[in-house]
Amino acid sequence: MRHAKRVDANHAAITLALRQAGWRVTDLSHVGHGCPDLVAEKPQRVVWIEVKDGSKPPSKRVLTDKEALWHALLIRADMDVRVIERVEQVAEI
Repeated sequence: MRHAKRVDANHAAITLALRQAGWRVTDLSHVGHGCPDLVAEKPQRVVWIEVKDGSKPPSKRVLTDKEALWHALLIRADMDVRVIERVEQVAEI
């Protein structure tokens, strides 16, 4: 049985902010299994992004074991991987 993948409440706003900042964004939230929610691209740059809802308590924003594994694998492959909790963080990448 397949279950619909849930996205955080700020997912759409962060995706929009990335696009407005000139990023090409691919939404991977449907993939599941810990895969980052978004991949953002600009010429010569790729950033993998896990979206977490910054309005939730810190205990609800922790990476799951599967997310942490993905992050570790991406970092090991020398990829840029981020956790974004607020739209304002888009300017930091």
